[in-house]
Amino acid sequence: MHLTATILLAMLCSADGQINPVPRTVLSETAHEWTFDRDTQGWAAQNDCTVSAEAGVLRINSTGDDPFLHCGMDLPGGPVAIQIRARGRTAGTGRVFWTTDRSPDRSEKRAVSLPLHHDGEWHETTARFDAPGRLRDLRIDPGVAPGQFEIDWIRLLKITPHPLTVDDARHEDGRVRFVVKNHAAEPVEFTIAGKAHTVDAGAVATVDRPIAATRPVEPVSIEIECGKFPTLRRTVFVYRPDVDGRWIDVRSNSPSSDVSLQVAADGSAARIRRGGKVVAILGPIVHCDGKLPTMKPVEGGPGVRFRGDGVSLDLTLAGNEIAVAIDTKKPCEGPVVRALGSLEQGLFAGLEYLGKGEKSSSTLDIETPEHVRYAPDPMKVTMPLMSFVTDRASVAMTWDDMTLQPVYATPNFFDCDTDHRMALRGRKIRATICIDGVSAEETVYWAVQQKGLPPLPAPPRSQQQQWDLCLKGLNGPLKTDAGWGHCAGERWGRQPFADMASTVYRLTGKAPELTRLVPGGGHVRNGTIYFVTGRAEELLGHYRREAAGFIQRQQADGSYHYDGKYRRGHFEDTASGVCARPAAMLLEFARLTGDEQALAAGVRTLDYMKRFRTPRGAQVWEVALHTPDQLASAYLVWAYVRGFELTGNKEYLTEARRWALSGVPFTYLWDSRPIMLYSTPPVYGATNWVAPNWMGLPVQWVGGVYAYALTMLAPHDDSLDWNHLARGILLSAEQQQYPDGPHVGLLPDSFHLAAQRRQPADINPTALVSLRLALDGQVDFLSVAADAKHRVAAPFPVVIRNGKAHIHGKAGVKYQVLVDGRKIVEVHSQGEDVVELE
Repeated sequence: MHLTATILLAMLCSADGQINPVPRTVLSETAHEWTFDRDTQGWAAQNDCTVSAEAGVLRINSTGDDPFLHCGMDLPGGPVAIQIRARGRTAGTGRVFWTTDRSPDRSEKRAVSLPLHHDGEWHETTARFDAPGRLRDLRIDPGVAPGQFEIDWIRLLKITPHPLTVDDARHEDGRVRFVVKNHAAEPVEFTIAGKAHTVDAGAVATVDRPIAATRPVEPVSIEIECGKFPTLRRTVFVYRPDVDGRWIDVRSNSPSSDVSLQVAADGSAARIRRGGKVVAILGPIVHCDGKLPTMKPVEGGPGVRFRGDGVSLDLTLAGNEIAVAIDTKKPCEGPVVRALGSLEQGLFAGLEYLGKGEKSSSTLDIETPEHVRYAPDPMKVTMPLMSFVTDRASVAMTWDDMTLQPVYATPNFFDCDTDHRMALRGRKIRATICIDGVSAEETVYWAVQQKGLPPLPAPPRSQQQQWDLCLKGLNGPLKTDAGWGHCAGERWGRQPFADMASTVYRLTGKAPELTRLVPGGGHVRNGTIYFVTGRAEELLGHYRREAAGFIQRQQADGSYHYDGKYRRGHFEDTASGVCARPAAMLLEFARLTGDEQALAAGVRTLDYMKRFRTPRGAQVWEVALHTPDQLASAYLVWAYVRGFELTGNKEYLTEARRWALSGVPFTYLWDSRPIMLYSTPPVYGATNWVAPNWMGLPVQWVGGVYAYALTMLAPHDDSLDWNHLARGILLSAEQQQYPDGPHVGLLPDSFHLAAQRRQPADINPTALVSLRLALDGQVDFLSVAADAKHRVAAPFPVVIRNGKAHIHGKAGVKYQVLVDGRKIVEVHSQGEDVVELE
């Protein structure tokens, strides 16, 4: 009988909800094995593939996007796992489906993911599931793309979970008290260091282990032996600030820096001071499976260097940055950075955007097991950045190799302490740690500045080809005699939407013949069509009514509130995203018309929103109010830029920049797939708290609105190349558009990175056209010019000189101009047009 120790995929939480980062171990016994020495042993192709057995290997030739094979059987079910040794060059995550005598039909309820590697190398991978009854059929999906896939062997494993877990550890009076939980229905006997213990069914037992007082960071471990099960082990690293020990001072190359670094003489730990106060520790600097390597300091090079058996460590201090280089023969974790103090903000790019006192891996934004994201799939990390901002300092870390496993936990449930922990796992680790006193958004700026924004993706087509593609999308399945749908599909009602008609006009120079217009339709408003078909007053009336509605809903302090279904779990009934869109639209109306009431209302909201620290709450039609959201970043930038332009208040420009930085961690600044760079997962959570989980799943229309707002900021702030970032997001969107087929030219709602697969609903491309026009310095909707006396809005570029509006029109075109928010002037363009304002 083949016995192995493996791991349950589900993580546990202690009674108080604290996450247990030690996976529950199991005993695995091989119930059946397929080795393919002679033939396929019952495995047969069922869809998009062929199957054969050659030289002891099952060869699968995937010919499409949905390959799967299956095997009939009559084997015991229950808690089981499928384990395979395979290699391939397909794409995407695999899946396993099963049927039993009790559940004879395949179903998504009887399916689990099978992690796959697509590098052509042999890997073992496991998928665990519970199949009550007797197994009748197994199906394996080897990815979601054409290509070759080979399986060396398949094992069906019978799973027996370990009855015990170590759920918690508490530091008390020179000892660590470990809490051992018995999950079995009967008492369980176990031994620790040769001493026998018993814990009753469903009960907990406490076991004390002493803390040695020799090092400032001390590992304390518990090892439990329990019958035939593998050893159960948990280690915590206890920080003892009262223990001094021998320290090596690492000198900075900047005498004026207020950051200092001291490293323990044995290389086990380090403490970091800012302004003379300890603000963070490296505790430990590196460990391998809970054990500290034996190292000695060596001479040579800047900073401090340590060498030991199978490990090397280098640390240097330059100004407020600590560079760490770790090389080990075995997989290790380090540097383990632990920020001290109470949490003000936390950021793990792609996964966490925390406010004051919040916990990581919470269920506030996603309630499925995927809420446990302290060591996520690195593909979900959008840029190499983890940071904590406490009442003592900001502590941020970036790294070079995106295949490393980042780890992020606050509070530090690994060591059961109140600090805030981040680390990297691998064999060759290069990291930089920045100690400062800035916001989480400024740590984003610091991380980007380390290497700069990445180069732009290659455009998928020429600009004319791009315009032609968008026209195909607008003239395709979106359109009927009644108008356009926001998306393809019957459930999206067709209307004569102004955004679509305006986009067609911008692309062709011809206005669609429509007896009526409906405002909206796209994700970026475009009312050009009203101004080139003699209906500017109609749009102006709509905007007046919209502004009046926003003013009526506004509270006296400038706030807006939400108390619907998605309010659950949030600490208040408002959020930055709830307030930002009304502010942006009020100030946009004030920009077009000079309306003083709209301006005053918009400014009230701008002042109110200064209290917010996290972009969230902009998509409460399906996502929790609490959930961090790039769309909130977009409308915050939009609102504050317009506020700055209208008032000249530089505080608003500072706020616009802050919120622009907040949107960057929702954008992939690295890639390992053809379409990935500058794609934009929209929120750090899930629809209805369950699915889809949007982390690692780009939704480019959201990024497009954010990029459009960045084009407003770019003329006023050059601290980052905002137009470069916006164009990168645009190019990713254009890569994601359907290049052909029935939905040609449309933008998929989401894009599966691993599978490189477009996923509906399929959206109109109007916002992409507006974004490209804005980036290219062209007018997409209205050009606005203002001086001390007048304000002019026109559908072509306009400037005011000597009491006259000069408009670079289009000869032969009839259009309207809005003057001072109330007067509409008819123009029959001569090409260069002049409107008297006095």
